Amino acid sequence: MSKLIIGINATILDDKPTGLGIYTINIINELSKVLESTDKIIVYTSTPEYFTDEKIVTKKVTNLVKPKYGKKAGLIRFLWLQFIFPLLVTKDHCDIIYSTTHHGNLFITRKQILTIHDLLAIKFPKQYKLQNLYFKYVIPHLLKKSPFLFTVSDNTKLDIVNYFNYPSDNISVIYNSYNKEHFKLINGQWFKKKYGNYLLFLGASFPHKNVKNAIKAFIDVVSGDNNLNVKLIIVNRKNDYLESVKRFFKANSYFENRVEFVDYVAYNELPEMYSNAVALLYPSLYEGFGIPPLEAMACGCPVIVSNNSSLPEVCGDSALYIDPNDIGSISYGIRKMLLDDDMRENLKNKGLIQANKFSWEYSAKKLYKELELKTSELIN
Repeated sequence: MSKLIIGINATILDDKPTGLGIYTINIINELSKVLESTDKIIVYTSTPEYFTDEKIVTKKVTNLVKPKYGKKAGLIRFLWLQFIFPLLVTKDHCDIIYSTTHHGNLFITRKQILTIHDLLAIKFPKQYKLQNLYFKYVIPHLLKKSPFLFTVSDNTKLDIVNYFNYPSDNISVIYNSYNKEHFKLINGQWFKKKYGNYLLFLGASFPHKNVKNAIKAFIDVVSGDNNLNVKLIIVNRKNDYLESVKRFFKANSYFENRVEFVDYVAYNELPEMYSNAVALLYPSLYEGFGIPPLEAMACGCPVIVSNNSSLPEVCGDSALYIDPNDIGSISYGIRKMLLDDDMRENLKNKGLIQANKFSWEYSAKKLYKELELKTSELIN
């Protein structure tokens, strides 16, 4: 095949990237490593500093598309993608356009490929009101223009097929991964010295993370056995929902000394926090993929996770599964993890093996192969 120019919509990136941003940075940088010498990547982004490989050409776009600017940024990003983006990719002679998220252009036909990470906005409309409208009324039009889709799990692929009636054969699963140099078993004991024995809960920003049921189940366990010397550490930046959770449970007698909220843990501290934890408690009601359980397993932290959505794909036989809608099931999982030392050690060892099955390099190679194939089909 002749020289391939891949135009990448990376307008989701921010100064402090989270889920979609982290995916975008990693998949593009790994893609540049597997790229044929004749091919080229052009990345349209407001944060070009994330991309330094000589195979990547960056085109700076307005800072106003950054997610940190909230709803206004979402509107500006949408308008920029409709009216400016097609002019740029035409001028740059892009053979195919790849969006690392579900944001795309409504008028580009056939050569635009999106990545849909989850259907949270469909499943939890009250939680994501504007995104729900976008998924209901914009995504169907984008899918009509897209000959192919990427997603991050088989479960999300099935969701897309069922909800949008999109052909299953036109969807390729490209798994998320994690930074293997960063997330690994750490021998330090700083967090254990500070908190003692603790279960770790990450990401309590939204109701679907199920933090209320997690706290109820934890309190049920520790109130039934005074010999259990363990805390529940909930890490999340403050927001209105989390403050409402705190108020809801403040009347609980165990709240102050058994459940602790930590507003922020630096990225470079997370591996040690995972490594020091008795287990990660992750009773989410729905995940498109589930990065925290993967990171935890890579750090030798056993995981208690929901038996739903994509989580069994990510964790395999290396997790203790619970029903997130049943407080009794969550309580049983917590109690089992705390009291069964052999099972906990077994899950730790299995988790290290399971986490190693995922890599950004493999995902990038698969993505590149699909982009080459689809471009060839479109040209021919």
